[in-house]
Amino acid sequence: MKPSLVIISAFALALGCGESSTTNREPEEVIVDAFNVALAGSFIPYETERRTPIAEAIAAHDADVLCLQEVWTQADKELIRDTAAQAFPFSALFENDLDTPVDDPTDQQGEIPPAPATVPCPNVSFDGEELTIKEQMDVAIDCVRDNCSTIPDSDEGRTTSSACASSNCSIAVAPLLFGVDPQHQRCYACVIPQLPTATFAEMRATCPTVVNQDLAFDGQNGVMILSRHPLENTENWVIPGTWNRRSILKATVELPNGAELDTYCNHLTPIFSVPPNSINTFPYTGQYGEGLKGPGGWQAEQELQAQKLIDYVASESNNRPAVILGDMNAGLAFPADDIVGEGEETFTILEAAYTPAYTTDYTPLCTFCSSNPVTDTESSVWIDHIFLYNLPQSSVKETARIFDQDVVPVEGDMLVPLSDHFGIRSVITVP
Repeated sequence: MKPSLVIISAFALALGCGESSTTNREPEEVIVDAFNVALAGSFIPYETERRTPIAEAIAAHDADVLCLQEVWTQADKELIRDTAAQAFPFSALFENDLDTPVDDPTDQQGEIPPAPATVPCPNVSFDGEELTIKEQMDVAIDCVRDNCSTIPDSDEGRTTSSACASSNCSIAVAPLLFGVDPQHQRCYACVIPQLPTATFAEMRATCPTVVNQDLAFDGQNGVMILSRHPLENTENWVIPGTWNRRSILKATVELPNGAELDTYCNHLTPIFSVPPNSINTFPYTGQYGEGLKGPGGWQAEQELQAQKLIDYVASESNNRPAVILGDMNAGLAFPADDIVGEGEETFTILEAAYTPAYTTDYTPLCTFCSSNPVTDTESSVWIDHIFLYNLPQSSVKETARIFDQDVVPVEGDMLVPLSDHFGIRSVITVP
């Protein structure tokens, strides 16, 4: 064969001129859903009552691909995976711990911040304080133990609820929250994220001794993917996150029509805002806030995560179709629909890179809503989203809010939803 014919033949194969070409196969309709299940210990009400119903509802669900967030323990991940195995025989979930390295630890300037060199709650005092930071920590833990323990007056108990701890122990934690040295706030940031799941004994043991004890749930990530179709190329890409492990979970879904759909499951850092005339009980204590210690620090970290997500998807998927979904903790305001904005700058960053996977006639609905009895928010926001990459908006056939019914019995005859979030669904066609 002449060289010119070899080149032409190779070029034709590269374009897919054979029977496997995308032009010769029917587009596949795919249901992709995102759902934050709020299995976050005592931070979210009714976790014990909701746990089994969540797993059973997912097992009966009709999605093709499901991205779950806030499944913060390996035990809960495995419970959901095993309960739903018949409907979703393929899954992607990874276990992390405090020593899991961050895959992309660079900050906004492309630098890698130095790792902490001291324990969060050292047995040292500052500026003539009578109590050391460790002793101040013990006072705060004593208060929660004595007022909000699952085992009254025992260090083997856990916090009954974050609301109880907040209402009873604000004075006890004040020396850490408002201490003169950043080490005070770092100690506070060691105790607070552990309140949902750790025993009081565990907090006392780790915060004064473990240098990197700065993440809730012992550094575990909270995301997982379930699929009716085979998954390939699964990866857990860890990015910077303060108080909680943040990672981008990637998997390639092999669809029945022969197409492949890259899927990215996410949960970005929330922006802890401070109402007027209120105390900031969520100071930013991380290294990615561009020097800001209030809501601006959380926002800077969230925007950095969004850009890292964009860069990662571009490098991994290139010209392949992909869906990006999860709890972005960001969304626009829709005043006519009683939806306020949250992290709007972050959403704008994401919208510039991706196509929102919603039909043009979809009426915005909140996904974290003040009407939900599992939440404690006064405002309703739409922060759970699905985006498209290398797929047109015309490929979206349906959009719906899901898992928004009151189905879990609590406190007698009262019914609540499965989670403090409602889920979001898009039905798309993939060529």
